[in-house]
Amino acid sequence: MARYLLLPLGALALASCGGEPADPPSVEQVAEAADNLVKPTPGLYRSTARLTEFEVPGLPEAQVAQMREMMGASASQSNETCLTPEQAEEGFRTMARQLGEGQQGVKCEFARFDADGSTLDAALTCTGPGGVDVAMDMDGTIEPTRSDLTMTMTQKNAGLPGGGEIRLAMAVQSERIGDCP
Repeated sequence: MARYLLLPLGALALASCGGEPADPPSVEQVAEAADNLVKPTPGLYRSTARLTEFEVPGLPEAQVAQMREMMGASASQSNETCLTPEQAEEGFRTMARQLGEGQQGVKCEFARFDADGSTLDAALTCTGPGGVDVAMDMDGTIEPTRSDLTMTMTQKNAGLPGGGEIRLAMAVQSERIGDCP
């Protein structure tokens, strides 16, 4: 699946538990809870992401503007992805498991899940090699043939410019545009 389709699917996986537990849920608990979500409709989807905020505290504005322009150009793209009937039937179980298990040395822990009908509010934190620490919040609406999400991320790492923190927000939309070719 294309990366922008994965973002809304990943957000759906995160939304599966409802409420804020005393202890973070396990990867398997989240994957199982993801089965309770509406399943996407198979078909061709167009997904777009748009950078809405980008800040690097402590870095001169000229450098931030240059970085914002580069990030905005790479994030503001549209992708089309075919979601097969098998992938749609799986729903968000696999995505939830992949997010929780992490990839390439990155480990994530779900902090909050709140899904009510088509409304999503979720949060997770991830740590990775080199002291990378990311906090992510996702909220928006999700339906079988479309999603509209806002993702806010704060990344901390001593190796980052401007004192080690980058904050950004993205609007991510995905919509079914027809059958797969």
